[in-house]
Amino acid sequence: MTKRFCLLYFIGILIPYFASAQADIAAARLLGVGATVTVSGIVTNGSELGVIRYLQDNTAGIAAYGTQLVGINRGDSVTITGTLVDYNGLLEIQPVNTFSIINTGNLIQSPLAITPAQLGEINEAQLVKINNVSFQNGGQTIAGNTSYIATDGISSFTTYIRTGSPLIGQILPTGNIDIVGISSQYLTTYQLLPRDINDFIIPAAIQIVSPITVSNIVTDGFKLSWLTDSLGTSQVKYGRTANLELGFANGSMNTTNHEVSISGLNPADIIYGRCFSVNGIDTAYSAMGIYCTQSLSSGNMITYFNLPVDNSVAINQNSLQLFEAIDDTLIAYIDRATETLDITIYDFNLSNISNISNAINAAYNRGVLVRVISDGSLAASNSGITALNPNINKIASPTGGSYGIMHNKFVIIDAKHADPNKPLVWTGATNWQDGQINRDANNVIIFQDQSLAKAYTLEFNEMWGDSSTVPNLTNSKFGPFKTDNTPHEFNIGGKRVESYFSPSDNVNSKLVNTINTANNSIYFASMVITRADIAQAIIDKAALGVDAHGITHTSNGTTTWNQLVTGLPVGHLLANTDSANSIMHHKYVIIDQENNSSDSQLWTGSHNWSNNANVRNDENTVVVHDQNIANQFYQEFHARFIQNGGVALNTITPQNDNNNISIYPNPNNQNILGVSLKKVANEGTIHIFNIQGQLISPETLVVTQNTTKQFNLNIEHLGTGVYFIEFNFNGIKEVKRLVKL
Repeated sequence: MTKRFCLLYFIGILIPYFASAQADIAAARLLGVGATVTVSGIVTNGSELGVIRYLQDNTAGIAAYGTQLVGINRGDSVTITGTLVDYNGLLEIQPVNTFSIINTGNLIQSPLAITPAQLGEINEAQLVKINNVSFQNGGQTIAGNTSYIATDGISSFTTYIRTGSPLIGQILPTGNIDIVGISSQYLTTYQLLPRDINDFIIPAAIQIVSPITVSNIVTDGFKLSWLTDSLGTSQVKYGRTANLELGFANGSMNTTNHEVSISGLNPADIIYGRCFSVNGIDTAYSAMGIYCTQSLSSGNMITYFNLPVDNSVAINQNSLQLFEAIDDTLIAYIDRATETLDITIYDFNLSNISNISNAINAAYNRGVLVRVISDGSLAASNSGITALNPNINKIASPTGGSYGIMHNKFVIIDAKHADPNKPLVWTGATNWQDGQINRDANNVIIFQDQSLAKAYTLEFNEMWGDSSTVPNLTNSKFGPFKTDNTPHEFNIGGKRVESYFSPSDNVNSKLVNTINTANNSIYFASMVITRADIAQAIIDKAALGVDAHGITHTSNGTTTWNQLVTGLPVGHLLANTDSANSIMHHKYVIIDQENNSSDSQLWTGSHNWSNNANVRNDENTVVVHDQNIANQFYQEFHARFIQNGGVALNTITPQNDNNNISIYPNPNNQNILGVSLKKVANEGTIHIFNIQGQLISPETLVVTQNTTKQFNLNIEHLGTGVYFIEFNFNGIKEVKRLVKL
């Protein structure tokens, strides 16, 4: 045997030995995917990031994944043996063959100070700190399974909050802060994983610690409110552009509970505003907000369904079925356009439906400014798009790994017309093709409101890249590249309406919040439910006694189907019985439709209850706080539930007809609650309880010599939340639910 051969033989023996022997983490990482490694280090996270654990020594960091690691906590010194894998770009030990905890309670190394631009492979799996950064949308409530963008003014980076994180429900900080977290990777994106609220290091003497809420929306203004952690001023700088050129509005001084009223505006005025509070030499700023005054429009809302409805459960107004006629109705609305027509549509095929393209072409020919956005992935099959006049400006959404689908289906008509009764927004779940219009369970909702039309135009312009008729593909933004650039709260005909767009507005968290407001009932119909947090929110409400029933397109053995079918009572969750021939295409939820004393709501739009809809797709959603609209959708739900094999639902008797006592406005964003009695009360008592059943009023309130049947109740001492008010007048005892905004 030659010396050279002996040396090679010896090296060949040693390679597998070193691959599984104890190594520092930096050396272990260099062995690459497929190697078996044994490493030791101090663990830098616990259960706040799930079953994954990150550990590091003085050379590098690495991730280890396995359910057997759930008992390992921060500060534990561990030795782990397992195989290196590349999981969506992250190098991690999986499976873990063996592990041992050497000792606990160790001091974790100080986080490595880096800049956003340095977040990358060189510090992957290490605890790092990025100084003097701010979040793009600071001030909002943190949600799980959601990414948030932060910047130091030079470079931006992604922070990610997983489902189950203790950060969920906390307020995303405003202003400049330092952030600590674990440097990680998902696909091609390096991201920071904060572990808990202590990883947000806030140096300022004052911080905004609540979302900015808008209330008292009227035709010439609105009120903005927020909380701070220290006493300060209440001020807003605002304008009709992001330059905030209209100046300052001032509110209360030396307070932590801030309110600023802005007035002197125009109806349907889009207003940009930045709230701030000053404490000494420190100032806490909110992110830029966008708001809208009430319009002078009629505020009419019309709902349509393409399958039979059940008017026997109507409360005020029968809902309407348009049998094989949604296409004709859409054409009739397009024919109304006199100035502008903006269209977004995912699936547009002319086979076996009326020719919507001809109506769009006719609008263009009579001088209407027409713009059309369609989905790029369906370009080959969207015959309705190719049938448009070639002179009509149109764009298709980009395709590729960074993008989802352009799944919107909304139409904006005459948004800026001088007559406020001309603007319209058409939306809902319905695509423009044979199955969707003629067989698949679908809905349409139409708003005659200029404020909503202007807000939808802002979203359209962001995708279009310009406000003119000519698209600007350089400025055009779709999917995860969009920003939160629209108002979300509206007063439409005296009714509260919310509007959200994906993926910029974290819509799944808004859906969970809506579900969590239910006190009596939740009726949902959604083609897709793949998010466990949405399913669990429904189950949790059902466990508290809320009547929850739902329909999905198919059971399909999905995790959330199993989660819901086992978490809800038997027979409360159904799948579409004719899934081979038709799609249950709705994406709606109905909250407390039978109880006018509650906050009856209808949630609908294009947004499927999935992760893609939340973080990649272009989607639109509306939430209408109105019993009449909610009940019209319930008439559709009841018909679908029976059609799919369910039994007739035991609906609660409507409480809007026979009440002896009523309260208003409810929900209430003021300090005064109106109370109305059907009979004169000589004396009565009032108790106010919080949602946990604890008495809030310091003493029983006694009302005497009430000869007008009406009086005001001061509720200034009540914070934001849900309360129950117990009235006892003339022997009549009633409990009312109050939502304080």
